[in-house]
Amino acid sequence: MLDTHNEGYIRYFTGHTDNVTSLSLCPGSDAFISCSKDDTVVIWDLNSRNPQGKLKLATPYLSTFDPSASVIAIASQSTSSVLLYDFRNFDKAPFATFDLAPFEEGFTPSTRGRAWTRLEFSNDGKYLMLGTDYHGHYILDAFTGEIKSFLVGKSGSSGRAAPVSTSGKPLGQGDACFTPDGRYVVGCNGEQGDLLVWDMQQQVEANGTLQPTTKLHYRHRASLVEFNPRYNMLASADKEVVFWAPAEAEK
Repeated sequence: MLDTHNEGYIRYFTGHTDNVTSLSLCPGSDAFISCSKDDTVVIWDLNSRNPQGKLKLATPYLSTFDPSASVIAIASQSTSSVLLYDFRNFDKAPFATFDLAPFEEGFTPSTRGRAWTRLEFSNDGKYLMLGTDYHGHYILDAFTGEIKSFLVGKSGSSGRAAPVSTSGKPLGQGDACFTPDGRYVVGCNGEQGDLLVWDMQQQVEANGTLQPTTKLHYRHRASLVEFNPRYNMLASADKEVVFWAPAEAEK
């Protein structure tokens, strides 16, 4: 943990024996979660260097909190599943398990269980997004785990190697995110440089896919994207960081 004012270290958190693949901050407290290639998920408190809890799971490479800070979602790639835990009772068994195997067979059979790069709830709590490296992104019903749509239209990989990559191939690290209102998903478009925008209220095609409704044009590739809900600003990054702000309507 860093102090951004004096650029000094406040605290180190040590508890994993292999590379960390994901960090998730709790929206309602000073807690956060780390996932690692050592097959553990560790719950921390920013005010203590000691772990507050630990889960042993198979390849738990991604995690996220829901907006109410009461639910933890953990994505296990090798088992093609997303596990939901009650944050207050994280040492208990998951209260729900979403099986992604049937969806992977339909949309991403060539990279089943090894290409997940992002896990995020929408701010309204309705959707859970599971991002992949270059095929597209799964939008799930956050309560039932049923697939709502598979976001397609990317031209290729975002171009950065993820921590879980053992081959060195570019897999990306979170190249899509929800807008604060939960209606749109903004994602990178491989080497094309554009950002793609999918509208969750658009009609899904017969095969379950959803095409982007528009593109935000930029000349350079973007590998990461994140929304700032406070200032209604989008940030994308690769070799440079770019801030996107809504334009004023023409009179």
